[in-house]
Amino acid sequence: MAATAIIQTAFIGDVVLATPLYAAARKACPDDRIVGVVRKGCDGLIGNNPAIDEIIVWDKHGGDNGLGGLMRIARRLKDLDVRTALIPHRSIRSAAMAFLAGAKTRVGFAKGSGKLLHTKRVPYRYGIHEVERNLMLAGALGWKTDGFMPVLYPDERDRDVVDSLSGSGREYCVFAPGSVWATKQWPADYYIEVGRAMRERGLDVFVSGGMDDEALCTSIAGRIGDAQSTCGIMSLRQSAELYRRSAFVLTGDTAPQHIAAAMGAKVFALFGPTVRDFGFWPYSESGVMIEEDVVCRPCGAHGHRNCPEKHHHCMVKIVPENVLAIIEKWLDDGRSA
Repeated sequence: MAATAIIQTAFIGDVVLATPLYAAARKACPDDRIVGVVRKGCDGLIGNNPAIDEIIVWDKHGGDNGLGGLMRIARRLKDLDVRTALIPHRSIRSAAMAFLAGAKTRVGFAKGSGKLLHTKRVPYRYGIHEVERNLMLAGALGWKTDGFMPVLYPDERDRDVVDSLSGSGREYCVFAPGSVWATKQWPADYYIEVGRAMRERGLDVFVSGGMDDEALCTSIAGRIGDAQSTCGIMSLRQSAELYRRSAFVLTGDTAPQHIAAAMGAKVFALFGPTVRDFGFWPYSESGVMIEEDVVCRPCGAHGHRNCPEKHHHCMVKIVPENVLAIIEKWLDDGRSA
């Protein structure tokens, strides 16, 4: 049996936004084995996906670091007889996996360090969403691309974990304040102000994040009062289920906005150093971008560890009273999209 691989070894949000490619591949290649290649820590996101037959995990910062790890993945792809690879990640290592595996058709973007190893190169367009960009790779093969959306598949165990935390039946919202890029983070004091306002309205508050966000989330939850941090308690799929059941999710331009959007949750996304034109707004009719027009925006494709202008106006000027006004109007208007 021949195989088709989707290779997306970037960050959590990127993996979520590549999930439509699995459904497109299954539709176009019903007799192929559909394989997903993701970095360690992202495999749970695509678990239970009925379009995927096998998940290959690349521990690129651990046991698979270096050429040996790259060759291990390539050998596995070769053993599976991968003949077609779609590579939305624009890195040389992701492109090299498919090349070394001997995939005859390797489709990627005409941008980035891996482009020379692709057999088909698709223009990387700005002004459209990353989901639509990714589906251009499928379109280059003549595949159907309409109607495919990001999707995640929490299972019964995931639902049980969320039940154990939100089993009171009380309505709640979720804050996801962390980010790999510090300049994408809204000030903690702002989350606390919004959280206290939501508690006054009778909503419970959960503060969500990865292990690297534990100190931040625990501090915010504690200062809100009667809020709970889920860091270290929930997997990514369990967090997705938590988001799905929430009144809304408040976060930055980070992975949680994409997870929440994929689950159909209402999401308010705070955009500072990045802009819509990059293509990473919440891909959902229930997604709302909140931003301020600051002259130094955007300052980079991903944000920075520190503000280049040393004032962080892009996030600081998104004041909590304005965010509260947007959220409360939506709540008071009956929560229509």
